[in-house]
Amino acid sequence: MKRVVILLFLALVCTISMAQIHRYHLSFSLSQHDFCDTIPIEFENDQVYIPVIMNGEKHRFNLDTGSSQGAIYKGTRIGHWTELGNVVSKDANGKRDTVRVIALPPFQMGHLMVSHYVASVFNRPLVSTGYDAIIGFDLFNKGICAKIDTRKKIMILTDRRGIFDEEKGYPLTYRLKWFVPYVMVSPFIRHVDEALFDLGSRSLYVLNKQSFDKHAYKSKNVNSQVEGKAVGHLAIGTFGTEDVDEVAFLHLNRFKWDDVCFTHYRTVTTQGGSRVGAQILRYGSVIIDPFKEQIIYQPYNGTDTIEMNNKPLGVAFVPWNGRASVGLIFEKSDAYLQGMREGDVIMKINDTPIYSFEAFQQFPFVEGQIYRFLLQDRDGKEKTVTTTR
Repeated sequence: MKRVVILLFLALVCTISMAQIHRYHLSFSLSQHDFCDTIPIEFENDQVYIPVIMNGEKHRFNLDTGSSQGAIYKGTRIGHWTELGNVVSKDANGKRDTVRVIALPPFQMGHLMVSHYVASVFNRPLVSTGYDAIIGFDLFNKGICAKIDTRKKIMILTDRRGIFDEEKGYPLTYRLKWFVPYVMVSPFIRHVDEALFDLGSRSLYVLNKQSFDKHAYKSKNVNSQVEGKAVGHLAIGTFGTEDVDEVAFLHLNRFKWDDVCFTHYRTVTTQGGSRVGAQILRYGSVIIDPFKEQIIYQPYNGTDTIEMNNKPLGVAFVPWNGRASVGLIFEKSDAYLQGMREGDVIMKINDTPIYSFEAFQQFPFVEGQIYRFLLQDRDGKEKTVTTTR
């Protein structure tokens, strides 16, 4: 449910509304060199937020390693930027569009001043956000190393080579595709999967459906870890929701990052690319070293095994014609057993009318409580489903 923003820059000649195409570059400037700075961060709902000062005001920036550059949304309270042109952008679900590109006003992050930082301008996302802008992986491509420790709520930034060389941990070499980092992880024994290291995504790991099908074709062990399948969709990208297709509900015996095993982990397949997301920061700190092109994971428990035993996804809601609808539902979930189905549109929750997807997002759900949903199915018939949220 994330907006993975991967900017694709055309090498061929192209004119879009007679506007200039702005290419990827690292021309933004930093106020310090040969520095090491520790700055505070927030870790909320499996997202990393960095406090910054811009134009004398405090702002909250989201750290999104799945984005090649920065991003803001139309209607933001950030102003006084510089227009740079347009760019062709691709979101997490493979959907593309042309968007404006700007240079943000100078902003201060810890003791570091960042000037002429490039950001794409997107329409306000369908899912609510709690930040003013995105910082992308270009910060690291610029030659900045970082250690992100959500337990201490700090991020160490430095441009010094080798400063983390004595740190212990489990390294994975990454390679850049479209200027963002991809790593090789192992969701099944004797199987590897290329995944985007995407701190803009909340899940610990989701698996591309086509990649899963290739693994499943080769191994009965892979198929034994499927808890169920359904037709639907759940990932909401910058330009809309992923296409409807078959989704596999997986109960992985273990998911491996180098020698670290996340055991008994439940996840789903997605039509977008495989991703390792920010939930991994619940269980360990991460070092990003662009000089070695490595991402080092340091489990907080000091061992190479992390027991997950998380609950399976029950139901996912997505926008449909402005309303909230059931995008995906697990046939073993309570909601399914009570009669909720993919494609049902929410009309009311308890006695509260739900006229929009935004209204659904703002509804004050409490985990474990029982709710009464008035739904309209694909045939226009209404039904009531009572289920635990």
